[in-house]
Order: sequence, then structure tokens, then C-alpha cells
Amino acid sequence: MSLRTVWRHIYGESWPIDLSLLPFPSSFLLSVEDSAMYFSGFITAALAGVACATPIEKIKRQTIQETYDFIIAGGGTAGLVIANRLTECPNTRVLVLEAGPEPGVVANYMYPGGNQYLAGTAIDYNYYTLPQKNLNNRILPYHRGRGLGGSSAINGLYYGRGSASVYDHWVEIGNQGWGWDDLYPLSIKQTHFNPPNLNDSFDHSFQTWDPTAYSNGELQIAFQGFVPDSNVGFIRAGEAIGIPIVNELNNGNNTGVKQGTGCFDSRLRRSSSYDAFYKPIQNRTNLDVLHYASVTSIQFTKGSNGTSRATGVSFTDQQTGQFITVNATKEVVVAMGAFNSPQLLMISGIGPHAQLSQNGITPVHINENVGQNLNDHCVFSIMALVQQTASTSSMAISDSTLEAAEQQFLNSLTGPYTAPSGITNGFQQLSNATLRAIGAQAVLDAGLVNQSHVEFLYESLFYPSGLAFLPSTGGTSSTGGASSSAYYVPQSNLSYISLTASPLVALSRGSVTLKSASIFDAPNIDPNYYANDTDRAVAINAFKDLRKLLAHPAIAQFTMGPNNGEVQPGLANIPANASDDAIFDYIKANTIPNWHASGTCQMLPEADGGVVDSRLRVYGVQNLRVCDVSIIPRLPDVNLQGPVFMIGEKSAQVIKEDYNLQC
Repeated sequence: MSLRTVWRHIYGESWPIDLSLLPFPSSFLLSVEDSAMYFSGFITAALAGVACATPIEKIKRQTIQETYDFIIAGGGTAGLVIANRLTECPNTRVLVLEAGPEPGVVANYMYPGGNQYLAGTAIDYNYYTLPQKNLNNRILPYHRGRGLGGSSAINGLYYGRGSASVYDHWVEIGNQGWGWDDLYPLSIKQTHFNPPNLNDSFDHSFQTWDPTAYSNGELQIAFQGFVPDSNVGFIRAGEAIGIPIVNELNNGNNTGVKQGTGCFDSRLRRSSSYDAFYKPIQNRTNLDVLHYASVTSIQFTKGSNGTSRATGVSFTDQQTGQFITVNATKEVVVAMGAFNSPQLLMISGIGPHAQLSQNGITPVHINENVGQNLNDHCVFSIMALVQQTASTSSMAISDSTLEAAEQQFLNSLTGPYTAPSGITNGFQQLSNATLRAIGAQAVLDAGLVNQSHVEFLYESLFYPSGLAFLPSTGGTSSTGGASSSAYYVPQSNLSYISLTASPLVALSRGSVTLKSASIFDAPNIDPNYYANDTDRAVAINAFKDLRKLLAHPAIAQFTMGPNNGEVQPGLANIPANASDDAIFDYIKANTIPNWHASGTCQMLPEADGGVVDSRLRVYGVQNLRVCDVSIIPRLPDVNLQGPVFMIGEKSAQVIKEDYNLQC
């Protein structure tokens, strides 16, 4: 596929030259328009120096005020929910500052079939991890949403809530008000379910739902459009590894399999935080939202009791290079995600002593927990050759097939472009006996028993795939370490499916630390995958279950070639009787993030590793909260989009209660 076509597919018909003639790598070209603006603003600011804050009246592109009741740093998944709910109160003035653009700069962010092409674009921070010592020192790309809507604008669209027991466990470890019975009504309130179109030719047997789990909320939930027969086969094959077929996964019981739900509206467009919670209310006079506005620090003053109080923030207007300070009469709310929220706290003087000292930052409050306890799910896959009709990978064989699929979607809402690569997932709960047998006693010791332990994902293409994972020559990943090409190189004229496993208990912990005292330097990201031996044991068992799924007749009937079509790793590389060490060698070479980073500003007592209390107030200071994925104390057994939307809703409720906002 030509680079010109990829650009047109992602950004639309807005670039007048033939990009294939330019001598730049594709990773640069995919974000050149946005990057030029971003870095010109940054360079202008750097040359101007960081002297005095620029007066507000000099900002020409949008009139904002000197002072607000609340300033929200980050217009992502949770931040825009909070902004929506707070400005329901007409006398409450709110400013949202977002470092990235509106997501519409990437034309196809909203289309299901375009989700696999969003990595490395203008709405992706495109971070990289530190070398992962338990993954052969591989450096992994880490995609995070950069723009209004945050990661809800670039993710794989899956929507789930997880098991009730996970949230009840949050209460047990010190977070009153965060149990399932507290959060479930909020999740119902904010969602609306769009029934499927039953007039097409697909098998709708497993497109089931419980109407009481949804209401008439802003966030749109639906099933994908195009349903390959192999997708239905995956659901039926769950019986091979003890996963039951269920009617609903979003009612507190997250063990089972069915057709997955995603954040789509009735026309199969993405329903991100931007689309659902900002666009419908963007004209509220008490809400200002500024994008391309990077918050660089939180401002503090000392109170009469000696405690520091947040009074506002400083930010950089990237389009002018100006540094501006705005004030908050009530609170600053940080909602910049698992990587940037702890980064901003540390840059502003709240964090571990060593981090502040090494980067020349004046301490406001020493809290050794900030940026620690990074918790994430990871994934690995096996791949199989299948009949063309069982896969969507043929959609991208050539320029013409991709364009035809996109046009079919736009014309009639049909075809493979109506589906992301995979949102049908099976959630497996391992028995206590199995956990003991595989060496995962630590899961039982942690009390993580009444929940799912492994997520199995069906992908209707060769996954990992897409621009972020294109291998370099020589069979190694362009980001370091062995890639899938070390086992098999996918052929563009063939069709594939992938079966993917994601261990959900994730007992390993990593960290986010500073490269410098500047928000413009990406933080050091170390997920530290498989540092805990229990995660290794669960992953090895999951690999064995992947092969059981592939061998089930419901899936095997669509495969081509020997060994149920398995091309990666293949029995030649990992035989049926392979040792656990051999299996783990494959896992280490093929594990990537599942993009569920959390826990870096944990909601726990400070003595137990916390950064915020159960009201989301940052310890050691006043008028400052963190309200996003970083506060999660224990990972839910599900993809995190649904839980983060719930966190946004709960955060707004807490703030309204604490300030007695009646609206």
C-alpha cells in the first residue's frame, strides 16, 4: 500500500502533494502536520525563555478568563466527563486544558475499521517504554491518546465494566464509596445501548444484552457491524477452556463470552469522551476548553497552617509559544492519565525525594508513592492462516481494497470497515485448584478469586499489526528485540486471524519517573512486565489455552494448512510438548502492552502506597485532586475504557458533594 494512500486514509484529502515522493520515514509523515505546529510553538517558547506569564488578553485564538472555579488539566476520557458534569451547574466556571488537538485532525479516528491505523498519528503520544528486562530488553511502543477525548479517541473501542468483586475489593483496602453498588448506577446513567441491525446476513445469536444495564446516557454502546463467521466460532470455542456463553458482561459478572460491546453510536461511529461528553455541550457559557495547551506546572501558595494550597496552573499555548498562568478559586483537577498525571505532580513538587532532587525541583510535599505502582495488562498472540471470508485482513491488501471498504462503510454502513479488528473477548476464571497447580498461589493470597484471570481476544487479522508494529529487516522489531517476524512473516495476499491472551491479575508493578523537570520530555515508562513469577505462570497456562481454542472445531473449520492453520509460533518452533521455559521464551519475544496503564497515583492510604484519598484529594496539599486512570488501586479484570468513564462520573459526583453544588 502506498504512503499516499495511508495518509489519505488517515488524514483525508487535505495534503496536496504526493507524499510517496518525500524522503521521510512514514512514522514522521503520519504526524508531520501536527508535529510542525507543536514543535514550532515549543521552540518559540524555548527561545523566548520562561520569564513572566503572558497576560490572558494577548491570547487571540480564544478568549479565556483569568480565574475559574475549577481547572481540569487534561481533556481525556475522564477529564471531559468531569467537565460536562460540573458545568451542569450554571454558576460553576470550568476551564479544560488539553495538550493535544481535536481528534478530527485524524479524519478516520471515528470509524471502526480505522482504529488499527491510529498508532503514530497526531492524536497519539507515541511513547516508548524503557528496555523491559523480562522481555529480552525489548523497548515497546506505548500508545496513549493525545487530544480531546484522550485514549477513548484512539483505542480499540471495546467497552466493559469488569467484575463487581474488583470494585468491592477497592472498598476493602480503604476506599469507601467505590464499591460496585456505588459505581454501577453511575455507569448505567452515562450509557445508552444501540440495538443491532438484524436485517443483515450475520449470525446475531450472541449479540445479547441486558437492557437494565444501560439507560439514556451520553456514551453510546453497540455491537460491531461486520461479523465474520470465525468470530462466532471463537465464541463457541470458549467451551474448550471453560468459558461459558453469557447474555451480558456489563452487569458485574465479567466471566464468560459473547459478542463484545464497543463505544459506537447507531451509525457505527466512535463514541469517545470528546464525542459523547464534550461536543453536545461545547457551547455552555461556563465551560472553556483550550486544546494545544500543555499544562507545565501546578501553582501553589502556603496557607496559614503551613500547608500548600493549589491556586492554579501554568500552561503553554503551543500555537503561540506563550506561557500563561490561570487561577482556580476552588480546585485544580489533574486528569492527564497514568503517565502524565504523576509527571505533572512531580514537576510541580509532589513526589519522591530522589526524583525531585535529581531534577532540581523544589519540594512541595514528599510522597514516595507518586509514579510508583504502575500496573498494566499485557498481551501476546498466536496466529493462524484462514479462509479469506473468515478474516478482515484482506481489506488492507491494496490501496483499492482499503478504499473500497471505507467507501462501502460510508455509503451503506456495511462491510468489514464497520468492525474494529477485535472486540469479541472471552473472560476466563481459573479455579482455585488450577491456580495452585500452575504456580499462581499468589493470586489466591491476594484475594483475587471471584473474578476473571485471563482475557482471550479474537482478532480478525494478524495481530500485532499496523504501522506501529511494522518489523524492520532482519526479523527484529523496529523498537528493539524479537518481533513476530522472527517466527513468521505475514503475506499480504493471505488472510489471518489471531488469538490473543491477556493475563488480568497482573501482580507485577513498574514505575513512571522523570527524564527532566519539563513536561515536554516524555517520562521514563517502565511497566516491568513479568517481574512477578505469578504473572509468568498465568501467561504460560494461557498460551496452552490459546492452542486449545484454535484446535476447537468451531474455529479450526475456518483454518487452512496443518496444525489448525497455526503459522506463529508454529509447532516447528514451539512443539506440543514444549517445556514451560520454551513457551515463555516465545511469550517474552511477542508480548506487547494492552494499553491499560494505571496505578501511578493510587487511591489508597498514603502509608499503603497512596497518592490520593478516597475523595481523590492529593495527600499533603489542599485544593488538588487526581481524577483519572492513575488512581486505580487494583486493576479491573477488563479493558479500562469502561472503568475510566466510571471514574470520571464518580469524580464529578465527589466534587459536587464536597462543594455542595446543587444541579
